[in-house]
Amino acid sequence: MQNVHTAEVDAGWGELKRVNMVFRCDGCGHLSVATGRQELVPFSPSGSTRLVVDGPSAWFPRQVGKRLYDDVPTTIASMASEAHQCLSIEANRAAVALARAVVEATAKDRGITTGTLEKKIDKLFDQQLIREYVKDAAHEVRFGGNEVAHGDLVAEPMDNATATEILGLMDEILDEVFQSPARVRRRRAQRLERERRLKEGDTAGSDEAPQETPTGDVVSVTEEPPF
Repeated sequence: MQNVHTAEVDAGWGELKRVNMVFRCDGCGHLSVATGRQELVPFSPSGSTRLVVDGPSAWFPRQVGKRLYDDVPTTIASMASEAHQCLSIEANRAAVALARAVVEATAKDRGITTGTLEKKIDKLFDQQLIREYVKDAAHEVRFGGNEVAHGDLVAEPMDNATATEILGLMDEILDEVFQSPARVRRRRAQRLERERRLKEGDTAGSDEAPQETPTGDVVSVTEEPPF
């Protein structure tokens, strides 16, 4: 990574000297911009300086984290993944609004298409598609989404910690409705296939379950610049 340009930013009296820095990636040759400061190297006899980047949030373009949901319908998985992308760049309100949309889309996917979201969530529970604590989690996601949609966050904006909790609840709902049942179905199919082979005397097949790609795990988490 090469620093190709540095420009000072006006700073107030007594503030550290701020700089914008442009870097070129050694691998792809593309540019990234970072904000930071220029400071003296400690104990340097020549008085040399160094460039210090403030942290991951100081880079542009920002590196975006996402999650994979292999057992979730594509359209719903896409919304959930986008919610985590928003969360990773601290677009908290957008993340929570998408989480609410994920809950509603989940209910519609299960055939619950009428009524308010509150009623849809209750019907998911009534039809034994979710347990009671997951129903409560879904309502918390709904409350958070409503605050965003109705502009109730003017006095107290939603912070990243709150948005992270709400998306965690969203993930529990997706696990309850889609991912956990899918894991059970795979395990049952593997067991039945093994029993069939044993009954037929076929020992050529492997008893080992195929490796699964974990779902819901963060794909990209790094504090390095996005190169």
